Amino acid sequence: REARVAGALFTPSEVDSGLEWRVRWVLTPEAADDIAQGATRAVRFAVPLTDNEKVESTWGVIPFTEAGRVAGVLVDRSGTDGRLVTAVVHQHLGQDAARSLRIGAPVAAGNALQIIDADLGGATRLEVDPGRVLERRVGYLAPPGVSHAAREEARRLTSYDARVRGSAIYVRGDDVKAATGLSAAVVTQRARGKRGAIGLAVLFGGIVIAMLVAVKRLRHAASVERADAILAAEVDALDRATQGSR
Repeated sequence: REARVAGALFTPSEVDSGLEWRVRWVLTPEAADDIAQGATRAVRFAVPLTDNEKVESTWGVIPFTEAGRVAGVLVDRSGTDGRLVTAVVHQHLGQDAARSLRIGAPVAAGNALQIIDADLGGATRLEVDPGRVLERRVGYLAPPGVSHAAREEARRLTSYDARVRGSAIYVRGDDVKAATGLSAAVVTQRARGKRGAIGLAVLFGGIVIAMLVAVKRLRHAASVERADAILAAEVDALDRATQGSR
């Protein structure tokens, strides 16, 4: 039997071999009660881990495999602290990690709202491709239609310190499963600054082009007005000359 989660928090940090994910699953009260009474329950992942990701086996939290891949963890009473289950996932990164990598956070299956903290420290963070399951908002990413109250509840359950820095990613297991995982890139502050400078340059270039087009149109309008004025003056002169000849 599976243990449902009410929320979760996944916090990464950089290590020599890649990323280390600190995991906090918060069980539903019913699942926590079952385990407290001696049952062993499974926290199933939305997407099985790859060969580059490994769960640390700890007392009371043991990974299990399906079709040769880690599909979740088995949790017994010794692996819980009330409703809280903690674990560590090691994610090995290759040479192309700066361009694209798979998010190794073991998001639990189901529709509970969970939080991935994309901040790696030192102004470096994971920038996730929203794809079709997430929307970019001011300071966070979230599935379409997720309310402020739902985000507040997810933060309360996991004790997540939310700050407006663009590193909070709210996800649901069902969405991650539908997308077959999330992809991201490791982006430094320097790279973001360079990208911002390029964006400003493009914006400035667009403004200059728009101004040149406007000037050209004004010149054309002024030329037309001058031509109309000259034509009107010539017509008026011709009219006066005709009247004088009479």
